[in-house]
Amino acid sequence: MFALALFLLGFVVSAVAVRYAIIAAHRFDVVDKPGGHKAHDTVTPFVGGVGVLVANLCGVALVDHFFNLPDARVYAFVGGVIVMWVTGFADDILNISFKIRLVIQAAVGLAMVYGAGIALQDLGHLASPTEVVSLGIIGVPLTLIATMGAINALNMIDGIDGLSGSISIVSLLLIAFAVFMSGDTAHFTQILVIAGGVAGFLYHNLRYLNRRRARCFLGDNGSMQLGFVFAWLLSDFSQIGVTPRAITPITTLWLFAVPLIDTLCVMLRRIWMGRSPFHADRNHLHHLFLRAGFRVQDTVLVLAFIQLCFGAIGLGGMYAGVDELTMLIAFIGAFALCFYVLLRPWRLVPLLRRVNRLLGFTSAHAVGVHLSGLGADEFANLSEILNRNICPYADFRFSVYRPDAAAPGECYGVIELLCDDQDLSQTQVARIIASLRREIRGRRSVRIRQFVDRKPVHDRRQAAHQKPVERRQGERRSARRGTLVYRVESAAGEPSVRVNKPTLASAVVETVVQH
Repeated sequence: MFALALFLLGFVVSAVAVRYAIIAAHRFDVVDKPGGHKAHDTVTPFVGGVGVLVANLCGVALVDHFFNLPDARVYAFVGGVIVMWVTGFADDILNISFKIRLVIQAAVGLAMVYGAGIALQDLGHLASPTEVVSLGIIGVPLTLIATMGAINALNMIDGIDGLSGSISIVSLLLIAFAVFMSGDTAHFTQILVIAGGVAGFLYHNLRYLNRRRARCFLGDNGSMQLGFVFAWLLSDFSQIGVTPRAITPITTLWLFAVPLIDTLCVMLRRIWMGRSPFHADRNHLHHLFLRAGFRVQDTVLVLAFIQLCFGAIGLGGMYAGVDELTMLIAFIGAFALCFYVLLRPWRLVPLLRRVNRLLGFTSAHAVGVHLSGLGADEFANLSEILNRNICPYADFRFSVYRPDAAAPGECYGVIELLCDDQDLSQTQVARIIASLRREIRGRRSVRIRQFVDRKPVHDRRQAAHQKPVERRQGERRSARRGTLVYRVESAAGEPSVRVNKPTLASAVVETVVQH
């Protein structure tokens, strides 16, 4: 109950702070506007960092009051999160140079090292179970590199609604568990309040229930702030100092695995392709998931679960007594595998499409439902089923085609939703498939699946601007749907439908490219 109360405290103060920050942002026009490479289509405030900042300050004040933290640590932490919030906010509004950001991040790292005494001193027991690998004079520069890396890694993965916040809350709760197991009640309290603060921001940012867009973004002011918090916590609890060593240095890699692996893989791939590692592209993990048809909320769920698995492996190996060198080799192996896969995104995307279907998710590219396994006469009767299950809430077109060179009576049907809102279409597709399976229960020959709109933008192997090695050499799919033998069109809420039923003798042959 104590832990839940701390989490709820952070949640409430953050959610309230973000709510009023959204109002102020709209009033003063401090919003992220659509355009360019941005995926959102409405003006959205980037004030999620306000909630995280309030939770950070609340957590520090609470712990300092009851546990009397050293003043130097309090000032360094509070100063760091405020500087990162201000820097990120300035970047959100003015888009400041990355060189300036790096200088400020390095300054915050130096304050952490010399103000709070938090620095990487060793790499743990990599050489032997009794001796640690000391870093000596390279500890400080390595701490600065790690701090800047954590800040920018979390910033770079913040590409879709809820992703960086969900990954952060998973990692924070895992760190809180490790800190609790070490007996450090003070910092356990602080981390739970921060995790609650991230959850308070996600309340306004995640897509859930009927919400199809975020009320606010985390912004650089939130992602850079959280990156600094991770750099502080992971450096502090992995070293022998003021706090007990709650985790090994190698475990920190597992607890921050998804942002770290994604950032390093993307930057190494850019170098491999002869580009600048800072040259922006759309080959981050979340971009590939979206390209494969994962919806935003499904992408967040999968990547957060992957981070949970990585973190559980790291903590599980540590508590099971697996030697740190083995854990390091395992992490390097996981990183190498991820890099090999991400090096060829045109091969990963089709694999992710199959994973999407295996998990039972609705594809973001789905525009309807595909039916096969029914005879030509049965499709006419199926229109009555569609009127009961679709007509009350959606416009649709039901078409039956006879494939070229098909056997007599062999047909397939396509239910196309006539809806401009793609998010709404995805919800309706899942509802239609569920209702049709109830109506046609027991018919094993009938196959029902999503009808996906196949466009070159969804298939990197067909894109004209790609290199020859990335293009598809041959097209397996037919460019023709076949002969139209039956069509029904209906508007939402109308009791009747308009039917176009060509005879087989005078069938209309459609040469539209297959979706």
